[in-house]
Amino acid sequence: MIELALAFNDKDGSYSEHAGVVLASVFRHTGSPINVHILHDETLTEENKNRLTELVSGFNNSINFYPVTLPAEMAETLSGIGSLDRWTWGSLYRLLLPSLIQADKVIYLDCDVLVNMDIAELWNIDLNGYYLAAVRDQGVMGIAGIVMAYGLNPETYFNSGVIVFELNNIRQKINWYEETLNFWRSYPGTTMPDQDALNHVFGGNSLLLDERFNSFCLPGAGQDFNNKIVHFAGDIKMWDPLSDGFGLYQELLGLTPWRAPVAQPAMPRAIKKRRVSARSRYFVIKPRNRKKSFERRRPIRRIKPIRRTKSIRRIKPIEIFVPMRKTVPMRKIKPAAAKQHTKTIRYSVKTQAPGTRRKSKRTVMAPRIYQGHIRSKKQAVNRLLWTSKMPAPPFLNLM
Repeated sequence: MIELALAFNDKDGSYSEHAGVVLASVFRHTGSPINVHILHDETLTEENKNRLTELVSGFNNSINFYPVTLPAEMAETLSGIGSLDRWTWGSLYRLLLPSLIQADKVIYLDCDVLVNMDIAELWNIDLNGYYLAAVRDQGVMGIAGIVMAYGLNPETYFNSGVIVFELNNIRQKINWYEETLNFWRSYPGTTMPDQDALNHVFGGNSLLLDERFNSFCLPGAGQDFNNKIVHFAGDIKMWDPLSDGFGLYQELLGLTPWRAPVAQPAMPRAIKKRRVSARSRYFVIKPRNRKKSFERRRPIRRIKPIRRTKSIRRIKPIEIFVPMRKTVPMRKIKPAAAKQHTKTIRYSVKTQAPGTRRKSKRTVMAPRIYQGHIRSKKQAVNRLLWTSKMPAPPFLNLM
């Protein structure tokens, strides 16, 4: 039976899904029975744990879960490493495999790899006393100076994404745990604490494998994924839509319980037929309701369209403040006396009294009569000039 181990920290619930895709890629190409070991912490929920169990049991394999808590001494030593914020704590769980798994040999895989080959080929490699077997890091020449500064050999520097651990040989190395802690204490500026520590402790007795067991996927290279283990070690992971492996990732995701639910087509609604007797089929409308079509119609209420008017933009008047000059008081002028309103009436010259009707049309201008007396401009109000009881003068010259 093949022993396979994965380790991850599942804060947002996404890495359990990525681990499921990795397992699906292994089960798809491998016919041998596999015993899966999951190294996790408290971030793995029961729901995702059940999904992983469902996936593994669906391919007739077994699974084991190992809740991991870093030792206090290791956690204290790692607190002084500044680059740990870039990586997750789950990447350090693989260092504890010799003390957690009671097996002689185990294959470790990162959660950003896709296995497109029978993993039994990797399992059947004879280590012949080596601590582990891995593939040389394909980007080590770009950081050769940094690797040498940590006391590591760039020629034998391996990548930790795919490793075959010979656990029995490691357990015989009694001081492997202390050497790991001493490396972190000596080089707190390490950029990859897990990978550099593995190279420091086991790099002198490791077997370098063929590149197809851990082939880096370079963006835009158009890499062939057949018969190899593809490692998305860069910033663009396989679940990124811009990745070359996104299509394969979605295909393998469909084999897991995390697959997207397929929308079922809507079923047509059954139409219930109405039973109509032989008699009533000719009387669709009852006699009391049979009216003429124009009587049954309801009047249509016409809605007047809303007339849109242009909005008038009101301009706020501008207030201009002009400084007042010192003015000289002006001499008051008395207003002129208001003119009295007079209304003229016309009457015949030969008439004897005002208001009598005569045939003659010769008329003269005379002032209006106010309550039995005539008032002119220069006459006083109470001075009686003429009344209706007096005989009318032949001519009035009031000018």
